[in-house]
Amino acid sequence: MSVLTGADAAALGLPDHYDAAALFRCREPVASSVELMRRLADLERERGYRPTVVFEHLVDRPGRRVLANPYPRPVILASLGLHPGTWLETMTQRLEGGSPGVEHTTAPAPWHEVGGLDDLPVVQHRPGDAGRYVTAGVAVSADPDGRSVNLGVYRIQVVGNRHARIFMDPRTDGYRNAQAWAEQGQGMPLTVFLGADPALMMVAASRLPAEGDDYTVAARLLGSHLRVTEDRLPVPLSATHVINGRVTDRLEPEGPFGEFKGHYVDARLSPAFEIDNVMVRASEAPFPTILPGAESGLTLMSMQNEYLMYAHLRSAGINVTAVRYPLHARAEFLAFVECTDPTREVLAMAMKFDVRAKVIVCGRDLGRPGLTLASNGFTTISEPYVRKGLVEGERIGMLLNISQGGRPVEY
Repeated sequence: MSVLTGADAAALGLPDHYDAAALFRCREPVASSVELMRRLADLERERGYRPTVVFEHLVDRPGRRVLANPYPRPVILASLGLHPGTWLETMTQRLEGGSPGVEHTTAPAPWHEVGGLDDLPVVQHRPGDAGRYVTAGVAVSADPDGRSVNLGVYRIQVVGNRHARIFMDPRTDGYRNAQAWAEQGQGMPLTVFLGADPALMMVAASRLPAEGDDYTVAARLLGSHLRVTEDRLPVPLSATHVINGRVTDRLEPEGPFGEFKGHYVDARLSPAFEIDNVMVRASEAPFPTILPGAESGLTLMSMQNEYLMYAHLRSAGINVTAVRYPLHARAEFLAFVECTDPTREVLAMAMKFDVRAKVIVCGRDLGRPGLTLASNGFTTISEPYVRKGLVEGERIGMLLNISQGGRPVEY
């Protein structure tokens, strides 16, 4: 395995923000079914972290490339033009500000059509998965009236060259759009794009506190102009792969699938996704894929939780200094909220805003939470933890607001 330079990355069709992270090239022969992800896991054990790797020698998909772990935090921050130390504050300002605008361009599309899904190196990520899954795609949908465009991230099981199954959680806008089309007796047109600016993946994965067209919100968070096609379901010109089709009302078994919490979900009935066409960028850029429960997927989740919590508390006048959702807690079940004046009211506000988090810790300095917990007194708030309508134990808020007395040592 060798390191890719900026010039190498550009030659592969990867944008400049990949210069922000170490990028590797693997030319060892691997199969896209299970073996590729097993090799990535081996590399993580060898190096102590999960690298971002372009796999170039796929024995079952010759001539194709896969970009594994495509969205580490440095790449996402670089794509947004953000500094690691001030990104939460800047994102909050952008969220509250106006949108730089979205240009629906008539420029020639940068993609050409291929034969179908079989021409894409879609990966089977784990041995227990039902098959190959598209995991890094952003789905573009709209209701029948076409009032606004919604971006969402949904897993897609590939079962044939022009046939797939898509899982859409009933709590999502995409699911509600599909239901609206079904009520009119029609399948829902759906476009899925991959490889665009990572910021768009982050917007699609976020529970944004805003209404209207998601591309307008995306331009706001990017802090820059966004160019998309003028189709009814627009696609950003930066995308490398595009899948067009229709979500039907026919239900088929989808799964099992290894989810982000570290366990397989059982097979369930999900809508069939019939494919009209598949397009790829002329540069044959690598096909991005996310292993659920690993760095890329969890980073997207942690970052959206961090900036949404930060923005919510800031809007309430709380002087928040940092918010962290550690990856080792699956990026959403443990939250550290730092503020200059930690109070019971701040903790209660954070717990009310994020009901998914099982433990929320609020204090002045949580850079080393174990040490802070050991050396500070605290009070707690507890309440039932509800998941899918069922009570599963309790959730806890910890307020670390009682400093240890005495004179601290010098070193």
